[in-house]
Amino acid sequence: MKGYVRKRGIKWSYTVDVGKDPITGTRKQKTKSGFKTKKEAESALNQLIYELNKGEWIAPKEILLGEFAEEWLKSYRHQLRDTTAEQYENKIKNWINPLIGMYKVQDLKPIHAQAFSGKLLESLNENTAHKVYSITKLIINHAVNLELINKNPFNNISLVREKKRKVVTWSFDELEHFLKVVKNHHTFYYRIFVTAAYTGIRKGELLALTKDDIDWEKKRIKIAKSVSETKKGVQLGELKTPSSYRNVAIDEFLISILKEQVIKNNEMKLKLGDSYNDQQLIFCHEDGVIFRPSSLNRIFGRYIERSGSPKIRFHDLRHTHASLLLELGVNPKIVSDRLGHSSIKITLDTYSHVSLDLQSDVADVFSKRARKA
Repeated sequence: MKGYVRKRGIKWSYTVDVGKDPITGTRKQKTKSGFKTKKEAESALNQLIYELNKGEWIAPKEILLGEFAEEWLKSYRHQLRDTTAEQYENKIKNWINPLIGMYKVQDLKPIHAQAFSGKLLESLNENTAHKVYSITKLIINHAVNLELINKNPFNNISLVREKKRKVVTWSFDELEHFLKVVKNHHTFYYRIFVTAAYTGIRKGELLALTKDDIDWEKKRIKIAKSVSETKKGVQLGELKTPSSYRNVAIDEFLISILKEQVIKNNEMKLKLGDSYNDQQLIFCHEDGVIFRPSSLNRIFGRYIERSGSPKIRFHDLRHTHASLLLELGVNPKIVSDRLGHSSIKITLDTYSHVSLDLQSDVADVFSKRARKA
């Protein structure tokens, strides 16, 4: 078997004959690049030649991207939460396969990535297009890892960029007004909304809280699970990241709110008897059944209209909590831990608008102190 190495830019590559195409009779070659040194390329080339001579190397068969994407998801699914796996499946089915699934993995080039990127931007908002494109890159990276192709042609196309969503929050006065209106109409939803706003926990985390998650004496909430919605239905499951597992400090006011809801649940349990579906949940339906997270969005929107409050999403109660803490001068690391962010950088990047607003105060403080010196 013949082969050679050569330098491409700052990296080295090898090319080797792997036989003839049985149909066309033309010479077939395998090329692999990305080696840091000539010695690394030569070592890899010699190993491949050895495998070829012994008949151990099997040429990768050509496969359509659509088939490869589905196989990739099957092998990768166990690493994903059910909700994430369903999102990947939908994006493969609705966008990746219809647009580029008919191409052979080995035939994909940067020109295909550029065209794919443009079609996504024509049909989807930038954030969704970015997610579809990112999944595509994951799939093709898997083909690189399996040595079906030498490099990912989708890596260097930057037409699809994730547009950072502007964080929309309420002031203390706006939050107080909203909660007062809700309390006058429905105490159950008041308790849900005030707990979300006063802790910054996620919607799924809120609906997964049980009595055992509350340390009534130390005034802490343990965040250890989350409610999610999938094709299988509504279910309790694990949290998305290790940093999401945390304890959130609460005050006496919130302790009283949670106790009120537990008492209400106990009353319904006595009333319904065996018909009560007791999962120890705090925020659940009157019969104890787990609450569907998406249903809160509609209810939250209805009370926003009723109160005349500025429109935000339910998730923005979390942003409101964080922004108001930062405005009060709470250390960003504490805010980050409270939210369950994996790093303080995420917190600072997400709430950079608060940082900018506070800079004027910092400038005034510095200037006054410096001029006294």
